[in-house]
Amino acid sequence: MKPLLSVNNLSVAYAGGRIKEALKNASFKLYKGEILGIVGESGSGKTTLASSILNILPSGTKKEGEVIFEGRNILKMNDKELRNIRGNRISIVFQEPAASFNPVLTVGYHFLEFMGKNSAMNKRENKGRIIEDLLRKSGIYDTKRVLKSYPHELSGGQLQRAMIALAISSNPDILIADEPTSSLDVTVESQIVNLLLELRKELGFTILFITHNLGLVKVLCNRVVFLYRGEVKEITDTKSLFLRPKHESTKVFINDYLRLVS
Repeated sequence: MKPLLSVNNLSVAYAGGRIKEALKNASFKLYKGEILGIVGESGSGKTTLASSILNILPSGTKKEGEVIFEGRNILKMNDKELRNIRGNRISIVFQEPAASFNPVLTVGYHFLEFMGKNSAMNKRENKGRIIEDLLRKSGIYDTKRVLKSYPHELSGGQLQRAMIALAISSNPDILIADEPTSSLDVTVESQIVNLLLELRKELGFTILFITHNLGLVKVLCNRVVFLYRGEVKEITDTKSLFLRPKHESTKVFINDYLRLVS
């Protein structure tokens, strides 16, 4: 089967007083329709990987390797080409929903601004109805209040649902979920996970789920890529990750998780 996305020998190093290598020759493939987990402890390179896929790394960052989508390397695309990918073909939900919205603009303004920048969506009529429908799909039913609200007037769970609605508004091929529940309580976390599963079933997008939470991996993911200090140490199906981990760092990570939940 041809992969939807291929990451090939990706290395990323941040510039600064001391160059920090965040990813080292990372490679994996993402297939249409699956939920692929990117797992590792804090600082393992997970968020750098997400940023690399959308090519939103800070200026001066050293990048080597490839991120291939539809036969083209995203890391080599110009600004116009990237605008056609980001938020359209590949969307992202970040771990801190409050940081995803401008605090001085209403939630509704964010939707209208995004639709205005998306040429296909900008031509669509009844934008208000479309936006409200997206919010309802994401589990927000008092849509008018939410659209008139500023980010600080909503709970973390409501903001994350609004962020998911914004991310799916262009009907993307790939949704990157970068620790989307880490700032939420356990009850809301469960609701967001179930929402992602329902939306994937309804809309058919592929999910790259980035997390350090192995409990979520068990529930969500078909396969797992395990990152350790910027290197891919293991790629396997979820069941095998727990039953037969191969790399020593994977074993330690799983044992630490099992001790926490036991």
